[in-house]
Parts: sequence; C-alpha cells; structure tokens
Amino acid sequence: MPEKIVDPAIYDKEYFLRDNEGWREWEAGLDANLHPKFKRALELAGPLEGRNVLDIGCGRAELAYYCVRHGAKALGIDYSGAAIDVARQTIDRLPVDVRSRAAVAVGDINTYVLKERYDIVFMIEIAEHMYDWQLKDAFAKINSALTEGGRLIIMTPNYQYETILSPLKRIINIPLNFIKWPMRILRGKYKPASFKELIGKICKENTDRGELNKKMHVNVTTRNTLQKLLKDFDATIWCEDHSLNPLSVLTKRWLGREIVVIAKKKTGNA
Repeated sequence: MPEKIVDPAIYDKEYFLRDNEGWREWEAGLDANLHPKFKRALELAGPLEGRNVLDIGCGRAELAYYCVRHGAKALGIDYSGAAIDVARQTIDRLPVDVRSRAAVAVGDINTYVLKERYDIVFMIEIAEHMYDWQLKDAFAKINSALTEGGRLIIMTPNYQYETILSPLKRIINIPLNFIKWPMRILRGKYKPASFKELIGKICKENTDRGELNKKMHVNVTTRNTLQKLLKDFDATIWCEDHSLNPLSVLTKRWLGREIVVIAKKKTGNA
C-alpha cells in the first residue's frame, strides 16, 4: 500500500488565486510587485545569469518567472494540476524572446523524472506540506540532480516558533491589547459582534487557522529534524523573523518564524 500524501485536489485554482501567499502581487503584476518570500529566495540564490533552476512545488511559478527574467533557465513542477494551469499563465507573461527558457509541468518530486542537473533547487514553503519520508526521498533525488557547487534552498515554517515563541508573545501582548482593541472601537475601526469576540481579540484566543490549513500543513518541522534529513548535504540552517517584538529580536536565530536552509552537495559526492 502506498504511503499517505496530502491530496493534491485540495490545492485548487481558488487556493492559488485567492488564498496562497503572494496572490495579490501575482494579480497586480509581477514586475512591479515582488512578494517578500520570493525576494528572500532570490537573495539566497545569488547570481542567476546562466543558471539552471528547479522550483519544486512551484505553485503559480513566480520564482521561475523571476529567475528567467534574471537570465536563468527554469523548470517549475507542482503535483497540483490547478497550480500548473495558473503557472502557464505566469510563463505567458514573460517576454517572447525569453519565454523558451521557462517550463512548468505537473509532477511530484518523488516520482518526477529529472532529466537535467540543476544549479539552484528551490523548496519555498513546501516542506511543511510533505511528510518526512517524502522529504528524505526528495532530498536524495535532489542531491543526485545538483551540480557541483549547486544549492538547495528551503524556507519553511518553524514548529518551535508556533509552539513556543508565538504563544509566549501572545501572553506578553495581552496587557497592551487591553488598550489597543478598545481604542480601535473608539476610533470606529473595529466593532465586535460580542463581548466574547472582543475578549478573544484581546487574549488572542482565535489562533485556529482552519481545517484546510491543517490538512495542508501536515509537517511543520524543526531545524534539528531538517538537519537529520539533510545528512548527506553540507547544510547551513538558521531561523529568520522580521518581527520587532523584543522576544523575536532576541531569539529569531533559533526560534524565528521561518526556517531557512542552504544545502550543498558534499565535496566529492558525484
């Protein structure tokens, strides 16, 4: 019996056009609107001119678009057919003279046949949608497909942030919220439906992101788990968090909202 994976059908066109982070920038125009997560991914990738890029779980294919605009050749794969339908629209936005350097395809990295070697492999906000067994197999495949000096770039939510730092920040912010939310009511910017709702806002009780999010984010992970799964790479792993909350500033390297990885093929690995 095949191992369980997240059902690709839940990633429908509505998700990519109205829910998945970055949809507003995609709708407004990519050349003038660069979402912060893609900006950071491109910074981590370094120079792209002449590079061969693979984007795993490409979604709308913004990264493929930007990489081609910076002189790279790019392939985006996603196991959601709806994603690739939207991704083709993204590729069609490229200037005609560079469009041939971009391709998108329906595919799961664990079964998709990689016919080339890649200088840059992106997994941006994808690892949390994959079980550890999937990540282990995918990393082995990526390791074989990386060029010498190539790099795998991962960005994924941090389990320790969600279970330790975020709740602690909510508790510390409660006294300030007793001022913040009533002031919003007085200014006409917020009208609670009930006293219970107001208390929920003040105490930040409403943190449930919904059933769909739970079905998608099956494996929010830690730095240590990723380090073990990337044992065949030379991997540098840290956390980032752009919050100015004092707790975030002090602990972001370890407990930051986002785990960031740059993994390279170990020297001597063919």
